[in-house]
Amino acid sequence: MRNRTYISTLCFSGTPISKILDKANNNNFNLEFSSGLPYNPNNINFFNNFNKNFKLLHNYFPAPKVPFVINLASESKEIRELSLTHCLKNIELSAKNKIDFYSAHAGFCIDPKPDSLGKFIQIEKKFQRSHHIDIFLESLNKILTFAESLNVNFYIENNVVSKQNYIDNKNVNSFLCCDAQEINYVFKEINKTNFGLLLDTAHLKVSSSTLKLEKVKEVEKILDKIKVIHHSDNDGKVDSNEPLDNDYWFLKFKNYYSLWDHVIEVKNIDTETINKQIEIVN
Repeated sequence: MRNRTYISTLCFSGTPISKILDKANNNNFNLEFSSGLPYNPNNINFFNNFNKNFKLLHNYFPAPKVPFVINLASESKEIRELSLTHCLKNIELSAKNKIDFYSAHAGFCIDPKPDSLGKFIQIEKKFQRSHHIDIFLESLNKILTFAESLNVNFYIENNVVSKQNYIDNKNVNSFLCCDAQEINYVFKEINKTNFGLLLDTAHLKVSSSTLKLEKVKEVEKILDKIKVIHHSDNDGKVDSNEPLDNDYWFLKFKNYYSLWDHVIEVKNIDTETINKQIEIVN
């Protein structure tokens, strides 16, 4: 059976991709190629040629030459088409590399600028949440139909809404799929066997705190949707990608770990710390 624990490229934040691959090979790490790596015309070649260990493709990798934010729920036809095209190409790339799934973030009710992610995002106009959910569902159906033709699964990642982005926008949440209720609604509407959830535990911790929800109960409501876990920790206020420790709250669900793939998504850590994170997850 393959090793189902991966290291996100975020762990090597600021390191050139060629050196990331060297570190992964030298330490026998499985690698998730993820957001945060800058545009490089050779990124796809780097990905295709990484064959020593198992690999995954996630969200915004490979970064396009002209930056944009993937938003499968956008009212903008241009942004939505860019997002769809990016996802479809990555599903093809996954199929060519015999990877059985590709994952991307759930959509937004607004169109954030690329340099605003992870910061305060001002909501500048009113929106109808149900309208954006409908757009999101339409995008998902297109992606999943294409993915099914290539025997690839497609997973969405739960979004994170911080207290600042919620309270400073007058208690309006512009991010989709931050809580179990909305995640379950999307899964109820999308009745496809190649659809699943990538649960980011850090996102859920912050969103649950912001929306005054109990994070453990939230997980229990969506357990049957989960296929992959992104692991990192934080103070419950900001998604800061901090290291795990032996009190990591999601260890409560360790009895389910054998069912899922796992990705360490702790930002900018050394090899020793990475091995400690793997030890905690395993």
